[in-house]
Amino acid sequence: MNQKQESQQLWSNPPESPSERIVFLFKAVQKIYRDQIFEKSQQYGFTGPQLGLIFGLSKHPYSTLNELSDCIGLSKSTVSGIVNRLVGQGVVIREIPENNRRIVRLSLSPEFEKNNVIKELFNNYISDSLKGASEEELEKIIGGLEVLYNLLTKGKDPS
Repeated sequence: MNQKQESQQLWSNPPESPSERIVFLFKAVQKIYRDQIFEKSQQYGFTGPQLGLIFGLSKHPYSTLNELSDCIGLSKSTVSGIVNRLVGQGVVIREIPENNRRIVRLSLSPEFEKNNVIKELFNNYISDSLKGASEEELEKIIGGLEVLYNLLTKGKDPS
């Protein structure tokens, strides 16, 4: 079953309450995004978790294994295995700082960053997907997401 058929099947019996519809739509959008990311990652020879680690390191360079594990939401042992494979592929480098020889910092290799088109590809995915939307539709999407974000973070410490 392709994505469009799956989506139509899901909409044939949508949830009734507003909260159920929100959860349903949120999960449906996440699934579409994950499926697209997975498809794109395979074009470049990476798995989804490997791409997650690459994006995590691009946003948080020189992270430790523990920091990276927390950042991408995978166990330390899983992240360690992914790092080992990416080090072997020349994507990630391990560095031991001179001032603290007990820790290992991880970063993307300069060669990978120089030749990397993955980040641009994924940034373009959302903008390409939204090209058909009117200015009014984009404002509604942004407004709705801001309302949801504010409701979810109300009363929480921003750190």
